[in-house]
Amino acid sequence: MKKNVVIILLLFVVSQASAATWVGFGNYIPSSDTTYGLLSALTPRVVAVRTGDKILVEPSVGILYSHFSNNRNIPGPVDTFDLDRTLLNFEVKGIVPVISDERLSFYGFAGVGFSFGTEKTTYQQNFGGIAKGDYDKESTVGFVLPLGLGLQVYLSKNVSMAFDFESGITFNRTTAEQKRGNTTTDLGNTSEFNIALQNRSLRFVVFFGRN
Repeated sequence: MKKNVVIILLLFVVSQASAATWVGFGNYIPSSDTTYGLLSALTPRVVAVRTGDKILVEPSVGILYSHFSNNRNIPGPVDTFDLDRTLLNFEVKGIVPVISDERLSFYGFAGVGFSFGTEKTTYQQNFGGIAKGDYDKESTVGFVLPLGLGLQVYLSKNVSMAFDFESGITFNRTTAEQKRGNTTTDLGNTSEFNIALQNRSLRFVVFFGRN
C-alpha cells in the first residue's frame, strides 16, 4: 500500500512538472551506511529535483537512520547495547552542461550544503562503572562546497540515470558527551577542515521526468 502511494505521488509530481524537470532517488558510493554491504549502497537515501535549461539547479535531501542491537549472550565487558545513527544533509547544486544531446549530458557542477548527524551507543546491562541506560554520543555538524563532473544518460523520454563524481571542500565539527548514572559529561569537540580536489565519492540517481 505504501509503495503504491509513493508511486502515485511520484507520477503526479512528474506529470505536473515542466519540461526539463526531473525527480530522482539515489545514494552515494561508498555509502555512509555499510550495515548490509552492497544492499545498503543500493538503497535510495537521496531525493533530488533537477530543473532548468542551459543552467540547471538541483536541490537534494539525504536521509539516513539505522538501529543496531547487540544482544548476544557471550562473555565480555559489553555484551548488550543499542547503536543508533542518524544523518540529514541538504545540498543545492548549479549544473552547467558541457556536452548535451538527446541521449546524454556531460556536465560540471558546484554548490553548497549542510549536514547534521548523530551516533549514540546505549548500554543495556550493568558492567564495571557502566549502568543500564548509560550512553556515549557524538553529534556532527558539517558544511560542504561540492564540486565535480557528472554524466546523465537518458534511458527514455521519462527515465534517466545520473552519475556525479563529487569532490569538494568540507568542514565538520563534532561534539561528544557521555552519561554515567545521573551525570552527563561534555567531552569537548573536534573540528576538521578538508580540501579534496580528487574524486571522493560517486553519487548515482535514477531520475523520472520530461526532457
